Amino acid sequence: MSNFNVERFKAAVTAGGSRPNQFLVQLSFPTFVAGQSIAVARSSFLITAAELPGQTINPAIVMYRGREVKFAGDRIFNPWSITILNDQEMSIRTSLEQWMNGMEDLEAKFGRLQPSEYQRDLDVFQLDRNGNITKAYKMVNAFPMDISPVALSFDANDQISTFTATFQYQHFLPSQNPLSGIVNMAGVFDRALS
Repeated sequence: MSNFNVERFKAAVTAGGSRPNQFLVQLSFPTFVAGQSIAVARSSFLITAAELPGQTINPAIVMYRGREVKFAGDRIFNPWSITILNDQEMSIRTSLEQWMNGMEDLEAKFGRLQPSEYQRDLDVFQLDRNGNITKAYKMVNAFPMDISPVALSFDANDQISTFTATFQYQHFLPSQNPLSGIVNMAGVFDRALS
């Protein structure tokens, strides 16, 4: 008897499956970043790629009579990256540069000492095709560690420039009740600009 059954397969892929292009990222910036409300509002539209965070539990290895015996070790969280489309003002890039400059000044080498001054929670949401949140992650106490260069070229016709930003964070919190509603992108943008 064959286990192949198209209808059972379709039923297992509920609601047509999770789509990688249906997502939303909400950035948050420290209070010392000027113009952050525009960057926050535009982040919902201009972040073109992100990822749901991964995690690793390293093994604690003990040797016993020539054999490795493995136990659960410590959990680590890899850096989290996003890709950002530049608007004319480069609003998100400028805000990220100010954030990094607040952690370590470009000229004077000083920066804010208290983590609460430069760390913020960041959110990424997986959406269904109707805009409902199906999964949510909050990256707790995040801060940018890398902003990539923006490539400039005479050959780059019919393109909008992009760059990546990579964040470190302490841990993430997955959503407990993600099906809490539909994301109103226009409402997010309008509230931030008002």
